[in-house]
Amino acid sequence: MAVSDSSRLTHILDRIDRIQYAETILLEFENEEDSWEEAQVAFDAILYDLLVIGEAVKALTPHLKDTYSPIPWAQIAGMRDILAHEYFRVEGKVVRATIDKPLRDLKKVCELALKELK
Repeated sequence: MAVSDSSRLTHILDRIDRIQYAETILLEFENEEDSWEEAQVAFDAILYDLLVIGEAVKALTPHLKDTYSPIPWAQIAGMRDILAHEYFRVEGKVVRATIDKPLRDLKKVCELALKELK
């Protein structure tokens, strides 16, 4: 059974929402000395959700990615590969930069594409 672009976009949007929630937890605990474990769990959840987003992006049709070309689809897929296969190279500051504006931009494009597909 093939999964549609609509379904993949919905998965991406769900994972973005989860990342934004985990980020609030991360911010809450990262400045507390005795809460390192909680911050690490939130960070790990963000990494997993980024991996899922990258996998969903890889499965989007070329037509959809061409239609919404301002999004760096190849970089998103590449980050997924690093998270999955070269996890020792993951840098917190890069992840934090990713969950800021780039993730908001991806969310906007996915919402627009999903609306246009319906």
